[in-house]
Amino acid sequence: MAYLIERKAQTMYFTASSVNDNGKKRRIFIESRPEFAIVKLQGLQQPLPISWELVYKTALRHHEENLLLEAKADKLSNPRKKKPAD
Repeated sequence: MAYLIERKAQTMYFTASSVNDNGKKRRIFIESRPEFAIVKLQGLQQPLPISWELVYKTALRHHEENLLLEAKADKLSNPRKKKPAD
């Protein structure tokens, strides 16, 4: 009888986004592993590992910044009218 000691998941995919690498556009390849992700650029062999914790912290920071920017834009586009003093 066989036993599965540890289940591991791994997903690999190309994103629809591209980045400039020395003037050449390259698609982003992400390999998902249980503990971390590996980011590569198409055509290059240099892997860039990043922890899921850092991915989460970065996403949270960007989300908070976006909320502040949206609040500023909303405030500028919809100024409140001041009530006249009695």
